[in-house]
Amino acid sequence: MSRYRVRYALGFACLVAATGSSLAIPWTVKQAIDALQAQGRQAALGGYVTLILLCAAGNGVARLASRFAIAGGAQHVAADVLSRLYAAFQTFPPAVFARYSTGDLMTRAASDVSALRSLAGFGMISGASTALAFVGALAAMLAVDPWLTLWAMAPVPVLVLLVRGYNGVVTARTHAMQGRLDVLSTLVQERLAGMGVVRAYTMEARAAAEFAAANGALRDASTALARSQAHFTPLMGLVAGVGTLVVLWAGGSAVAGGRMSLGALVAFTGYLGYLAWPTVALGFTLSVVRRGLTSMERIQQVLEEARPAAPELPSARPDPRAPAISFAGLTFAYAGRGPVLQDVTFDVQVGEMVAVVGPTGSGKSTLGLLLARLWEPPAGTVFVGGADVTTLSLDRLRAALAWVPQDAFLFSRALRDNVSLGREDVEPAAVDRAGTAAGVAEEIAAFTHGWDTVVGERGLTLSGGQRQRVALARGIAGSPPILVLDDVFANVDSAKETEILAGLRAAAPTILLVTHRLRAAQSADRIVVLEGGRVVERGTHAALLAQGGLYARLWRMQRLEEEIARA
Repeated sequence: MSRYRVRYALGFACLVAATGSSLAIPWTVKQAIDALQAQGRQAALGGYVTLILLCAAGNGVARLASRFAIAGGAQHVAADVLSRLYAAFQTFPPAVFARYSTGDLMTRAASDVSALRSLAGFGMISGASTALAFVGALAAMLAVDPWLTLWAMAPVPVLVLLVRGYNGVVTARTHAMQGRLDVLSTLVQERLAGMGVVRAYTMEARAAAEFAAANGALRDASTALARSQAHFTPLMGLVAGVGTLVVLWAGGSAVAGGRMSLGALVAFTGYLGYLAWPTVALGFTLSVVRRGLTSMERIQQVLEEARPAAPELPSARPDPRAPAISFAGLTFAYAGRGPVLQDVTFDVQVGEMVAVVGPTGSGKSTLGLLLARLWEPPAGTVFVGGADVTTLSLDRLRAALAWVPQDAFLFSRALRDNVSLGREDVEPAAVDRAGTAAGVAEEIAAFTHGWDTVVGERGLTLSGGQRQRVALARGIAGSPPILVLDDVFANVDSAKETEILAGLRAAAPTILLVTHRLRAAQSADRIVVLEGGRVVERGTHAALLAQGGLYARLWRMQRLEEEIARA
């Protein structure tokens, strides 16, 4: 909000002017009544009427200006917070996404930002207006009659107790409601993303029941919060009404006894009436403020998870003479689990293709995640061009390599855009060449709109193999010096796999191929075999078969599976 302090300062100044104009009206009425009592028909009422009209007009203009300034500023504040949230999302390491579900993050970006907008807009306007009204009216009431002001303030201790209790209840119930909304959003997002599974296993009834339960829990939490607000507002009205009755009784007695003028009593009741609406609306104002503050805490909690962009060390520059990729004594464990990689050491020389193979769960995919710094590796264990990846800026690191994951994700846009991803250096010809190298160009050409075909969300209008090859083309299109492939042939048949492998060496000079398919690995210059997170074998395809170790056993098993499948 510091960027908009001038705007908010102008808005608060307008509120001060509006409050002053409003408070001047009862005082002017007092002067008019006193003049009537003293001068009768000779009283010059025209001046008082004109002044009242000017004060009313000034109040209206000033309040309108305050709303333009503050409510408009709230829109900018919400837009800035949303931009910061989105920027933070893009820096989150996978560990953060493991703690927060997609539905939770979407709720914070939608519902919480909306509550923060209300706080920065209506909450600021209403809070400042209420504070100015109470301070200004109290000062004016003291100026009219201090003794009667004491009578009018008699219900204030009750009001303070009610507000303190209300704040605690609203805070707790707002947290509960936002939590229930997180659960519901997560459930809806998961069910929509997995609708095919829901239908395939006839889970519609169960999914509907789970949604009904989550929706009912949100309804109950929202109803509890609304009930608190509904109870508080009438109580505020009752307190304000009691204050008015006390003033009429005490003030009427003072007028009858000649200690106070009629004009003073009218002005005093005018000021008391001026406080009636802020008092009654205090519950709603506090609710907006508490919800906004709660949402601000939730948003700040997420913003603090953002990974700051560490400055690149001056000495951190890839050396073209060093191995393209090096793992040196790499040991890594995910939070709450044992090590998935233990003392892994091997190099990938420039222009070399090295395959990493091993049984499921041996830690193969983790190597790619650490190399791309999607998970942070320990310092001094992973190198690109001889430079520790933890000392390189993410921009420089990811310009030096392209990582193609096993789970191919496509955006709901044209295939050409999915390959180029907005990179200005990737021209249409480069997209075509990448598609050819990935073995998908002919199939795309058969589509009615070719590369301009818009695919559905997550690329669901393509087959699994097509999605994987389009993702591979995305990695190839930027002509990266290093290509890291994580089981990209899982949904590709053997003939297409051979075709793609033949074109990969021309597409990228250095390749790290992580795969469980040994037929793809046999064309590599060297093969590294992992088991239980450790390097147990390394060598060429022929040498490893001759050793008769784990690689040879895996090779025989896969050949047998292929023969059974052909039979």
